[in-house]
Order: sequence, then structure tokens, then C-alpha cells
Amino acid sequence: MQPRRIDLNLVRVFVAVFEARSVSLAADRLFVSQPTVSYSLARLRELLDDPLFVRGADGMQPTDRATRVYGEFSEALGRITATVEDCQGFEPARASQRFRISMSDIGQLIFLPPLLALLEREAPGVELEVVQEEVSQIPAALAAGKLDLAVGNLQPIVDVTQHATLFHERYVGLVRTGHPAAQGGLTLGGYLAARHVVVSSPFAGHTVLEDALRAQGIQRKVTLRIPHFTILPSVIAHSDLLVALPSRVAAWFARYEPLTAVELPVLVAPFDVRVHWHPRHEHSAAGGWLRGAVQRSLGTL
Repeated sequence: MQPRRIDLNLVRVFVAVFEARSVSLAADRLFVSQPTVSYSLARLRELLDDPLFVRGADGMQPTDRATRVYGEFSEALGRITATVEDCQGFEPARASQRFRISMSDIGQLIFLPPLLALLEREAPGVELEVVQEEVSQIPAALAAGKLDLAVGNLQPIVDVTQHATLFHERYVGLVRTGHPAAQGGLTLGGYLAARHVVVSSPFAGHTVLEDALRAQGIQRKVTLRIPHFTILPSVIAHSDLLVALPSRVAAWFARYEPLTAVELPVLVAPFDVRVHWHPRHEHSAAGGWLRGAVQRSLGTL
């Protein structure tokens, strides 16, 4: 097989399998059958003279050569796609492509309803795939084309991405309605005496509070550590535990459980929630529309 005869679809299959770590998931993403993906992999293995992927407990694991090739293939594919889009233009009402956005579980809770409502109005054929990517890995995922956008409080990556601020946010405390702190306000003594919940997730960039407490020499009495935010309403509503959350999230949780937001008695700087993208997507017609859709739907939250 001569290099000039390489089928671009083989590159698409390779990138899809590398990112999904699964033949079946790659087939779903590409809207083709599993045998088609398997056949394409066989051709790729012959072309690149390497097994490329080995089945393991966590799915299809790439070989060293596959890992090296992925970055080049992914970037090239992204450039080709962007060039075609720029030539053809992007019509949201007629578009049928898939976009991939990274956001945390509380991001999904707050951001998806207004974003999906806008997509249904303007681009009903567009497919949205939401993933959770570790904050430290987001820049590489954006650069490789694995992600189109990332949304959230992602302060650690602002120096290495293109980004735009969606809104300003601040932390508040959240307790059950009837909690002593909900009656007369939360004092510093009450804060230090309270039992706290801490969410430790690699998918969220919420380190502002921890950094502020450390700088002020304040140590909380942590009773519970959990990996996700979405269980918090039930946990807080049925205990005397206290959690610090972004104010919009606290207000959302209070819709579904008897919860009350309280001002924190410690100094915590406000922060920005942003949308992030890679510079090479700066002039992409589809990417520009998607960023605009995110800004229009989430900027007024």
C-alpha cells in the first residue's frame, strides 16, 4: 500500500478507537458497523506494521507506536475538517456533526439544560457528547482534537488555552433548613466547629476554597469526602453537615431539598467560569458557532 493511497477514513477510525478504547464505541461515534471498524483496523495494522491496539481489562490499549501516531493523525484530521468547514461554511440548522465538551458533574447539572435548549432551537441535528476529563489533561485533549471545548472553573489551565469568561461566581455555605447556621448566620466559630463535606474530584477545578483556607491557616473538621457533587443535596438535607459550593449550584440544590445557603465567614475570592478551546480552532466556523452557543446559553445564568 503506497502512502499516497491512504484512505482518510482509516485515519478517522484510528482516532476514534484510540479515544474510545473500544471498537463498538468507535463504530457508534462514526455511525458505521463494528465489522467495518475491525476491517479498517486490520488495514491500518498492515499499513503501519504494528498491532496498534491490544485488548486489556480497560478496553483496547494502544501500543507505543499508536500513541506516537495519534497526535499527528488527530491534528491532521482536525486541520482537514476545519479547512473543509471553512470552505463550505457552517449552517447550524442543517448540521449533523458531533461535538465533545468536557464539564464536571455539577457543570452538567447547571449547564446542560440551557445549552440543550439552544441546540434544539438552532441546531436540532447536532449531537453533543459530554465527557469528564481530568483538569490536567484538558489542554492535551483540546490540542489533539479529542475535545472541542471545556467549560467550568478551570483556573489551572487558563495560561495554556484560549478562553472566554461566561460569568463570575462566588462560594457560599449550604446547610439543611433548620440548621443553627441557617437561623442566625454562620460565624467563624460555628464554621470551625461544624462538620464538613469535601468533594475531591479530578474533573473539577474547585481549589479556590482550599487555597484560601490554607492561606488563612484555617482547618476544617472534615467528616465526609466524596467524589461527586450530585449526591450532596440528600446528604446535606439529612444531616448537620456543611458544604461550600458555588452560589448557583447551591441555589439549584435548594430547589429539590429543604436547604439554605449561608454566607461563609472566611475570605474566599470570587472566581470565573470560562469556556476553553485550542488556538487551532480559533477560526473554525463550526467551532466558532459552538463557542457562541455556549456563551449565549450560559452567559446569562
